[in-house]
Amino acid sequence: MGKAEAAAGKPIGLRSILIVLCSTLGTASYAFTWNSVGVALPHMQGSFSATTDQIAWVMIAFVIGSAMMTASVGWFSIRFGRKRIYLWALAGYTATLLGCAAATTLEQEVTWRLLQGSFGAALIPVGQSIAINAFPPERHGQATSLWALGFVTANVIAPAIAGTLIDEFGWPWIFYVNVPVGIAVFAAVWAIVPDSPKAARPLDWFGFTTLIVGVGVLQLMLARGERLDWFDSTEIIAEALIGGIALYLLVAHTMTARHSFIERTLFSGRNFTLGLVFIFMIGSVLFLPMLLLPLLMQQIGGFPATEAGYLMLPRGIGSIIGLTVMSQIRDRVDPRPILFFGLALMSFSAWTMGHWTVEVRPRDVAWASFLQGCATGAIWASLNTLALAKLNKRIQDQGLALFYLCFDSGSAIGTAAVIGLHARYIQINHALLSESINPFNGILRYRTYPEAWTTAESSGLAALDIEITRQATMIAYNNSFLLIALILAALIPFIILFRHKTRLDPSPPGKEIPGG
Repeated sequence: MGKAEAAAGKPIGLRSILIVLCSTLGTASYAFTWNSVGVALPHMQGSFSATTDQIAWVMIAFVIGSAMMTASVGWFSIRFGRKRIYLWALAGYTATLLGCAAATTLEQEVTWRLLQGSFGAALIPVGQSIAINAFPPERHGQATSLWALGFVTANVIAPAIAGTLIDEFGWPWIFYVNVPVGIAVFAAVWAIVPDSPKAARPLDWFGFTTLIVGVGVLQLMLARGERLDWFDSTEIIAEALIGGIALYLLVAHTMTARHSFIERTLFSGRNFTLGLVFIFMIGSVLFLPMLLLPLLMQQIGGFPATEAGYLMLPRGIGSIIGLTVMSQIRDRVDPRPILFFGLALMSFSAWTMGHWTVEVRPRDVAWASFLQGCATGAIWASLNTLALAKLNKRIQDQGLALFYLCFDSGSAIGTAAVIGLHARYIQINHALLSESINPFNGILRYRTYPEAWTTAESSGLAALDIEITRQATMIAYNNSFLLIALILAALIPFIILFRHKTRLDPSPPGKEIPGG
C-alpha cells in the first residue's frame, strides 16, 4: 500500500472535523441570508413605503459590496492570515445582521446591506480554504465536499425557512435568527482554528484600485441595466466604459508589473485558468432555477408561497446525497467523468423543465429539483478538485477568491441576461398568441373551450387575455430552462481539456503545481 492510500485510510481527528464544521456554519449562515432576503423584499417594500426600483437596492447594494470585497480577499488573507480575516468577516457580518434587522428607513437598510456584502464575502473563499487545510492533502476533496454540503444546502432551504419566519415573526427575523450562529462560530473559530502563515507583502495600490473599480462599476451596471434599458441609457454606457477600462488596465498591469496585486503564477497551470472559465459559465445558470421555479409555481401553478418554498427542499436533499457520496469517492477517482455526469444530469433536468405545461404538478417540481441537487453536488465537488486541488498553499487563498469572484460575476451576468430575455419572451409570445384571437377564428367556436372565452363580450376578451398572458409566461419559462440546458451541455466537450494526474503518475509526491 502506498503512502497516499495509507494516509487516506487514517481516521480524521476530532479537531479537524470541528474546524471544517466551523467554516461550514459560517459560510452557510452567509448563504442563508443571501437567499432569504429575496423572500422578504415585498414585506420590506411595505415597511419602507418604497417602489419596486427602490427596494431592489437592498439586493443591489449587497451584490456590489460582495463582489468588491471578494476581489480583495486573497491579498488580505496572505497579508494578515486567513484566521484573522475570517474572524473579522464573522464579526462584521454578525454586526450588520443587527443593523439590517433594526433599520427603520430604506437608506439605512441599503447601507447595512452594502456593509454586509463587504464583510461577509470573505466567508466563502476563506471558509473553504480553512476547511481544505484542516484535512491532509490526500483528503482535500473530502473536506471540500463536506464544506460545500453546508453551503449548497443553506442556499436551498433558505426560502422555505425564511417564508415561515416572515409569516410568523416578521422580516427582521431572517437577520436576527443568524446572530446566535455568528457569535457561536466566532467563538469556535477563535478557540480551535490554527493561525496560518502571514507574509509582509506590500499592497499594489494600482492593481487594487483598478480591480475594485472595475468589478464594482460593472456589477452596478449589471444590477441597473434592465431597469434603464441597457445601452439606451447614458449611465449604463458610462459604467461599461469605466469598468472595461479599469479591468483592461488591471490585466495589463498584472502581466507587466514586478509585484502585481494578482499573482501571475496562478495562471501558469491550465486547470486553474480553465476552471475560471467553467465556474463563470456554470455560475451564470447553476442557481437560476432557484430564482425561476418559485416564481413559476406561484405565477403559473397557483401554489401558495409557503408550499412553493417547501417544494424546493428536494434540491437540498439531492445536494446532501450528491455531496455525501462525493466526499467518499472524489479523492479516489478521476473527477472528470463525475463533472460530465453532473453537467449532463443538470442539463437533462433543465431540458425536461423546458417542456412543462401550465398544468405543472408538484411531483414534477420535486423530481426536477432533486435531480438538480444531485447534479450540483457532482459539479461543485469535481470542479473544485480539478481547478483548485493542486494550488500552491502560498497562493491558495487568492486562487479561491478569484474562483468565487468569477462565480459571482457569472451569476450576476447570467441572472441579468436570463431575466431580461424572460421578460422579452413574454412580450413576444403574447403578441404572437394574440394574433389568433379574432372573430373569424373558427377554433374559438369549439365547445371544448370554456364558455367564458368569447370574442363577443369584453369579459370574454379579458378572460382570453389572462389565459394568453399565462401561456406566454409559461413559454418564456420554457425558453429560459432550455437556454440553461444548452449552456451546460455546451461545456461538456471541453471537460477533456482538464488534466488529472492519477496515482500511477511518476511525479514526485507532495509536489504542488503553482496554478493547478
